[in-house]
Amino acid sequence: MLILFKKFKYLIIVVSLLGGFFSHVNAAHHERNSDLIKIEELYKNWNSAVEASNIDGYVASLDENITLLPPGGPILNGKENYRKFLGPVFESATYKLEEKGSDIEIVGDLAIVRKRTIVYLTFKEGVQSISSGGALQENVTDSNYFDILRRQDDGSWKCLVHSWKVISN
Repeated sequence: MLILFKKFKYLIIVVSLLGGFFSHVNAAHHERNSDLIKIEELYKNWNSAVEASNIDGYVASLDENITLLPPGGPILNGKENYRKFLGPVFESATYKLEEKGSDIEIVGDLAIVRKRTIVYLTFKEGVQSISSGGALQENVTDSNYFDILRRQDDGSWKCLVHSWKVISN
């Protein structure tokens, strides 16, 4: 009887430890899902801002310390420099985006986002190019985007580094 009691006691300890472990795993899984939802919402709002030529909406998606690394253009740092870059971009053309898939990896308070997007650009009447260095210039651009996002103090996500590589024009 004593041996049976000891085995039962160990079984209770093992079950308790496993319960705690699976509870932790479940909480981490829930947090990841919550983060993925927030990141998807960030991109939904960002894309809507691009398609509406809404500079304030676009800039709202950016971390204060944003770095823009456009292929063939100058590196820009900070929200206000990015805002200046966007002025000619939205004054000169309108945009339609077609998302072709993404991969999101969350590492602590950073997220690495790789996505493929086709951008359809329509120049406004009388405009033939965009004066912002590094801005897209082709009517159709298929690109692989690479972003690093940072979790903000309020739990939301914003873009810290934004770059892309053109696949084809």
